[in-house]
Amino acid sequence: MKNWIITQTIKSMLGSKKFLYTIAAILIKLLEDSLGIDPATAQSLVYSLMALVLGQSIADINKK
Repeated sequence: MKNWIITQTIKSMLGSKKFLYTIAAILIKLLEDSLGIDPATAQSLVYSLMALVLGQSIADINKK
């Protein structure tokens, strides 16, 4: 039962656009030096992803 709950939770998280956008923003900040991204560009990307999360949250609220 515990494994089923964990599996369902992971499936739900991976199916969430907000979760994927958040993971992408975290990876950009963590790997900006490794990827050779300028800090200002990385920050702009993170802000854009934050806007997507906010927009997706509004869309989810209106969907219900």
